[in-house]
Amino acid sequence: MKDQVHTLHRRDALRLGAAAALLTGLGAGPAHADADEADYVIIGSGPGGTPLAANLVAAGFTVVVLEAGPLRGNQRWHDVPTFHNYAVSEDNQIRWDFFVQHYSDPKMGATSSQWIPGRGVLYPRASALGGCTTHNAMITMAADPKDWAYIQNLTGDDSWAPERMWTHWQRFLSWQPTEFGLVDVIKLDPQLGRIVAAATAEAAARGGDTTHPRSINDKAFVDAGTEGFFYTPQSTSHGRRHSMRERLLAAQAAFPSRLVIQANALAERIVLEPGPHGHKRAVAVDYLLGDHLYGASPRYRATTAADRKSRRRTVRARREVIVSAGVFNSPQLLMLSGIGPRAHLAQLGVPVQIDLPGVGGNLQDRYEVPVVSAYPPFLLFQACGFGKTPLDPCLTAWQGASVFGAARFTPYSTNGVLGGIKRRYGTGERAEMFVFGAPADFRGYKPGFGPPGYVKDRFTWLVLKGYADARTGTVRLRSTDPTHPPEINFRKFDDGRGGDRDVAAMVDAIGMIRRINAKAGTGTEIWPGPEVRTREQVGAWIRQESWGHHASCTNPIGPDSDPMAVLDSRFRVRGTSNLRVVDASAFPRIPGLFIWAPVATLAEKASADIIAEARYPV
Repeated sequence: MKDQVHTLHRRDALRLGAAAALLTGLGAGPAHADADEADYVIIGSGPGGTPLAANLVAAGFTVVVLEAGPLRGNQRWHDVPTFHNYAVSEDNQIRWDFFVQHYSDPKMGATSSQWIPGRGVLYPRASALGGCTTHNAMITMAADPKDWAYIQNLTGDDSWAPERMWTHWQRFLSWQPTEFGLVDVIKLDPQLGRIVAAATAEAAARGGDTTHPRSINDKAFVDAGTEGFFYTPQSTSHGRRHSMRERLLAAQAAFPSRLVIQANALAERIVLEPGPHGHKRAVAVDYLLGDHLYGASPRYRATTAADRKSRRRTVRARREVIVSAGVFNSPQLLMLSGIGPRAHLAQLGVPVQIDLPGVGGNLQDRYEVPVVSAYPPFLLFQACGFGKTPLDPCLTAWQGASVFGAARFTPYSTNGVLGGIKRRYGTGERAEMFVFGAPADFRGYKPGFGPPGYVKDRFTWLVLKGYADARTGTVRLRSTDPTHPPEINFRKFDDGRGGDRDVAAMVDAIGMIRRINAKAGTGTEIWPGPEVRTREQVGAWIRQESWGHHASCTNPIGPDSDPMAVLDSRFRVRGTSNLRVVDASAFPRIPGLFIWAPVATLAEKASADIIAEARYPV
């Protein structure tokens, strides 16, 4: 079968643990004879689907993973941590560019500098083996224990207790390497050193911890919600991106007879048949085989009905279908399959299989805004070409360190983040703010934002506000065509009518950034700039310029008593059997401060639940 991943014959690739080495053997080996059926069919290979697949095949089950994108995109942009924005904005092989609404009133949305007339605001996603972990900034932070306790209390299921979820986090860390990038190296650049010193002093003045900067994921610090200045762990190995793609390929190499990875496979619908107790039973997935078939791809190409018929395949699940397609595509696929709000499906002519009004609702995100300053050129990056020059000494240094597995730092071994201040706002019960900085000029997501972001004389502090109050965003079908992206409206700040506390917290954080910059000296703020000064001005600017990139919660877990709950506490879609959703859409409330690692932790729990149920049916 075309684009199928088979046995990796070179076993030393696993010892190297590098994506380039693992990918060398892609496509080798004999055709798999049973690719049209497996115990489990998993749709999506991101931080939801990959841990599931790896754990299920290790437990002895067979799995087919359907990935809508290719096996990989630009290898250099993937591997080099500093180039992650190129992977997001420039890699046409893996880009899925969603354009979303921030508010229902388009006049409010159009005030943003990121607004594209007639389209909305760019919301970048990745479609490739590994999902969005092939292009993200790699920041790897544990969820707050209260995130798990919330689900435990909501559902009454003690398997979500924070102590038990910590074991799943530990299992995740047993295979996911993390490293710290810009740490002692700041001593090589006096200006960066002054910025970090000023941030550390500001955190200390607030009573935060500044003596354990590498401890942000230590259990005692996580449990206590410790505030302070911390370095950010990144998902790299020897300065090279290492995440879901590498995990899935290692599992395929270890269990080649149990795991089939089908790339360029766009799921059309979940096949449902009558099941026990009046439920619908998921038995198969119909998908289209081909590259760039989804409208969010910049290389999208429309297909005729005859072309789709020739591309259509079906893979059957002996046990379960598991949807891990992400916050936008998982609810889209459920609705295309007849599972969702009855009125919405009927309006589009989709036969209603199960009336689940919560599908595609409850959309949540964080809020993020930047403060950008101009500086004299940073010494650390003077020799770096940032991919714009044919000869780049920084790339040469990174290649030498990465290929030979050296642990030494090079400027390209990092995502660029120096560190950040984790803090509460007011009397908040948890640290809901993370203010982190990098030598870059980043002002949000707009087509082509990547290349201008790499400069030697700018520094950006980013305010990230977690646990936003708004929970009314929606994902809705535009049509019954599975190649058409859905309509997405985040309804920020309760559609512009509220969000006062969220805005106030971010105004407070921008004030802190300005104090840090004043202490560091030599920088000149250029965004939002000195003309945005008063609290009222800053608040208005936040409402128009804030964005997010941790969308979640569109198929929420909840109790039986909640008609808007899509999933039960074991990820099962209500009204069905043999169908689960395991990805960021499953959260009832957005967790943590950076979402990908909590999603992988959730997937570790889901795999434990699924394996236990398969072995000991209830």
